[in-house]
This record gives sequence, C-alpha cells and structure tokens, in this order.
Amino acid sequence: MRRSILITFFTLLVVATSGLMAKTEPAGRSDFEAGVDAFSEGELTKALALFEQARAVGMNTPPLLYNMGVVYFRLGRHELAEAVFQELLDTPHAALARYNLGLVKLASGQQRAAQKWFELAAGPDSPEKVRVLARRQLDESEQSVQVEGLNGSGYLAAAGGYDDNIAGTPDDASSNQAGGFADLLAAGSVSLGASDFSLHGVAYTREYFQNSEFDNSYLSTGISWLQGVGAGELTSTLSLANSWFGGDALERQVQLETAYQPGYCVVGVGGTGFDCALSGSVTTTKGGSGFSAYDGEMLRIGASAEKGIGRWVVSGRYQLEVNDRQDLETQQEFFSVSPLRNLVSAEARYRISDRFSVGGRGDIRHSRYMDKHRLLSGSGVASERRTDNRLRGILLAEYRVTSQWLMLAEWSMMNNRSSIERYDYSRREVMVGVEMGF
Repeated sequence: MRRSILITFFTLLVVATSGLMAKTEPAGRSDFEAGVDAFSEGELTKALALFEQARAVGMNTPPLLYNMGVVYFRLGRHELAEAVFQELLDTPHAALARYNLGLVKLASGQQRAAQKWFELAAGPDSPEKVRVLARRQLDESEQSVQVEGLNGSGYLAAAGGYDDNIAGTPDDASSNQAGGFADLLAAGSVSLGASDFSLHGVAYTREYFQNSEFDNSYLSTGISWLQGVGAGELTSTLSLANSWFGGDALERQVQLETAYQPGYCVVGVGGTGFDCALSGSVTTTKGGSGFSAYDGEMLRIGASAEKGIGRWVVSGRYQLEVNDRQDLETQQEFFSVSPLRNLVSAEARYRISDRFSVGGRGDIRHSRYMDKHRLLSGSGVASERRTDNRLRGILLAEYRVTSQWLMLAEWSMMNNRSSIERYDYSRREVMVGVEMGF
C-alpha cells in the first residue's frame, strides 16, 4: 500500500509540475506529446521509446526529463531514473529533483540516502508543496522504524553449463578436463526495523557431473552495521566464511569490510548521474588440511562507478589486492601463493525492452608474486618470479519473466599468460540459469 501511494505522489507531482515549466522546444515536441498520451494509457514501453526519441533529436527540457524519470521508475529502472533526476539538480527545479531522488533511493532500499534527499527537499529554499511532501516522507519513515519488526531480502539462483578446462591447465596439456556443471546460490539478509544492524548469509556450490574432485562450495555468515555519513551510507561488515574443494576443507576466513556509497557522486565525463562506491577489506585465512600454504592475510581496496545513459548502463571498477600467505615449500622447490594484484573491469548493458537486455563485461588482472618460484628444471633448479596477465570477457543476456524471476545466459572466455609457462591456460564456459529475488 505504501509503495502505491509513493508512486501516486511521484506521478501526480511530475504531471502537475510539467505544465508549469518552460515551454517545450519545437524539436521533438510531437514525440514528447505522444509519449505523454502513451503514458496516460499505461503503455510505458511505448512512452519511453517516444521520450527517448524526443531527446535524441535535441529536446532536453525539464518536463521531458521528469517524464522520462517517471517511466524509468515505473519500469523498475531505478539507476536510470536517478541519472535523469541528477541532471536537474543544477536547474531552478532542484528542490523537486531532490524529492524525486529521495523516492528513487527509497524504492531501491537505500533508506539512509533517501532520508538525506528528503531532508534537503524539506529545506526552507524549497516550494511549500515540495516541503510538505518531503516532511510527509520523513514522518512515514520514522513511523515505519517504530512499528516494523524483522525486515529481510533474499536471492536464489540455479544454473547449469559446460567448462572446457576445469583445472585451468596449459592448452597443450594431456590432462585437460572438460565437462558439465551445476551451480546453486542462495543469499539473504535480515535486519531489525529499529536497528542499524543486519545479519546476512551466502551459500554457493558448484558440482561437476563427471569430475567431482573439482567440486567447490562456499558458506559465509556475518553481521553488518549501516550508518549515514553525509548524504551517503557507510556499511561495515564482519563475516566468517568456509570453503571446500573436492570435498576437502580449503579455507576458513575472517573478514572485516567497509564500503561507502555517497548519496550524490560527481565523477568523470558527464559530471552528475553516477553511482559510485569505495570499499576496503582485511581478511585472515586459515588453510585446511593439505592447504596450509594459504594461511595468511589479504588486503583489498577498491572503487567503482556506474552511470545510466539512455538505454545503456555502463560501469567500471578498480581493485588492488595484497596477499601475505605462508606459501608452499618443499626440499627443493618453492611456490609463492602471495600475489600483488591489480584488477580493472568494465561492463555495459543495453536494454532492448523493459524485459530483455544484453551486455558484455571484461576485465584485466595483473598479478606479480611476492617471492621467486624455485622449480626443478632438467638437472638443476630454476629461480624465477611469477607474473601473470589474465584477460576475461563475458557476453550475457537476461530476460525478466516477472518482477521476481529472471532468466539468464552467459558465455565467457578467459586467457592467462604467465612468465612461467606451466601457468599459461585458456578457458571457455557457457551457462544458462534462472534467478529469483524476494
């Protein structure tokens, strides 16, 4: 009920305001008016196509931006709706844009960020109508915290596919193994309505139909603390995790992670309209029996940004990883498992319709191991520092069956080139599956 009221306020405010704003530019006017008619008749996909066409021919007025934002919101494309309203923050309609950004953040589950936008919209510089609506949202938020009990969300995914190099061995190795696999993933979180703390858990398993020695599983549980910092949100998480490989215990980990997501991000070309985040984590690892070489610590620092541009959503990420592990040493050989890694990734998705989207993702990872490998070579021992460059590309397609169910298909290719030949390999994988969020 509260969501339907929220959408009603959102739509009525936009329609009422569009008539008060500057006159529509001649270019794209017919498409804009046809889009408004389609929107009034409930044809959201058609309305969006007409609005985007009007913008493509040069129309960029506040009424057009607001109507596009409404349609994006109604279609559940919150990141694109946010990008449109961000463009209005430097106009005389900034107060209304702040209110609408609060609604978008609220619908996205970012309560703290939504509250900050509503507080800005309720300020003395805003028109009276906007102040009233913003104060109403703030009052409802306070009441919901007082009466709600447990709040939670969950995610389930099941997929199957084929991997042509399960062990990641060199291309010319006679031991290459290929085969089908099945993936299962479950994740969820539960929080108390009056608390900033939440409990979360993740369970994942991959089983190879004819190569069970490569089966792997992962289980994690933890507690997070969310707090408002400026207009953004700072999340601190303490988690415990266990992983298994081929049925044997691989690692036990304790991790402390913090992530900050500003409510308003200005970066790169285009200025506003970005979602961005900074993160860092420290992990202590204890290897299982036979995997004590992985004992040690790992530090990660990262930054990411995402922006909606019309039907496109593009994103990028950088991550630095530093490892200090025990490493593996025998009487004659030494293998470092303590790399310093730099990872850069980018992704682009294109929404063909409100249900169907396609995209691609790629990353490059450079790894330089801290100590030189010492390997048997012929009649002697060779000493060499290992340096790897891994390239990975993924093509994907998604079809949203309902608001909760999603079908997906992915094809990926990985290529690793190392200064030590035995670590060169390539790998291809195809996968199809379903996802459900609740």
